[in-house]
Parts: sequence; C-alpha cells; structure tokens
Amino acid sequence: MNQSIEMLTTLMDVTAMRQRVLANNLANASTPGYVRKDVKFQAAMVEALGRGRGAMSSVSPEVKEDFSIPLNEKGNNVSLQTELGEMTQNKLLYNFAAEMTGRKFSSLSKAISGTK
Repeated sequence: MNQSIEMLTTLMDVTAMRQRVLANNLANASTPGYVRKDVKFQAAMVEALGRGRGAMSSVSPEVKEDFSIPLNEKGNNVSLQTELGEMTQNKLLYNFAAEMTGRKFSSLSKAISGTK
C-alpha cells in the first residue's frame, strides 16, 4: 500500500479510537474515582514514518490514564472543557485525514482511467 494512504488510514483509525475514549471520559465526568484516559499515538506515528515503507502497521495506540489534570475531591479529573476541546481538535484531525485519503484515491483513480 502507498505509504501516505497507509499513514492516513492509520491516523483515521487512531483518531476514531481516541474519539471513543474522549466520549467515555465525558460519560464518566461525574463518576467518583474515574481518571480520564487518552490515546497516545503521535510519537509512535512519527517514529514509524522515520522507518519508512510498511512501518505504519507497527503503530499501536495505547489508552493510558492521564494525570495531567489534578484530581478533584471525588478523585475524578475529567474537565468538560478539556474533553470538548480535545474532541474538536481530534475531529478536525480525522476530517483532514479523511479528506486527504479521498483526494489520494481520486488521484489514483484518475491516473488509472487516464482522465485529468
């Protein structure tokens, strides 16, 4: 598979996974003892890009607890503003990857059919 298509589809898969994790954080915003989670994948993707062709298949996103926001008195650290902001940013990244994937396939289709 073309490396850019592989990267874009991996990015779409990971951002879809992250959206589910962020939505779960929102669902647990008032659950005592719940610690927000996030998906860590950027460093793995950058490393895979450096290794070249076929390396994207080795990218495995990890869901990890995030203690960067202090726990409140109920032991919960979900911030509605943070989650909504992260979801918006994540959606933009997904939409970008989807748009670029569509353009790439359109370009390939034109090349195959000989149209401009």
